[in-house]
Amino acid sequence: AESVAGAAKGTKDSVTLTLGTGLGGGVVINGRIYSGFNNAGCEIGHMVILSGGEPCTCGRLGCFECYGTATAIIRDTERAAKAHPESVLGQLIEENGGRADGRTAFIGMRQGDAVAADVVENFIEMLSEGLANVINVFMPEIILIGGGVCNEGDPLLLPVREKALAKSYLAPGVPATRIELARMGNDAGIVGAAMMGMNCLDDGIQG
Repeated sequence: AESVAGAAKGTKDSVTLTLGTGLGGGVVINGRIYSGFNNAGCEIGHMVILSGGEPCTCGRLGCFECYGTATAIIRDTERAAKAHPESVLGQLIEENGGRADGRTAFIGMRQGDAVAADVVENFIEMLSEGLANVINVFMPEIILIGGGVCNEGDPLLLPVREKALAKSYLAPGVPATRIELARMGNDAGIVGAAMMGMNCLDDGIQG
């Protein structure tokens, strides 16, 4: 969707990731959606980025989805607040009925709370780790990240971009992958479905 009408318009190779309850998205190669020979590929969220890490819904440990999503930062925010109830982060969650959302840690960080800052830093570190792997495998012209937590804008995007590019392998003199925020929002599913339909028509496949 983003490659047709969003931030990746005009590019042929792009990856779009949605950081929500899970980690969804899609890969476009040479202007076409790529999904593997069996249409079940590109499960980027289930790429392991920390061996023996957090348990994933897929049954494995340490998947990207366990660290680079809204669910992940909410989990880590609530854990940190429970361990440090005296912190600003702990107070924010207490005031919200004991629950966090994807932006609570960022709010605490802006209020100068070191506990919240640690949660944000870890989230950025792990998200950038996964994005670096995506760059190394696909080397897309652009990677777009979206989802509610991305409404934080530059405080999330800028350090993630810097760290992901620093961790990726790039030969000297070769243009680097751009990392930007997705723009399509709630329209992405509709446009993406239309794009997939056009791909199927081009291939002579009927649903």
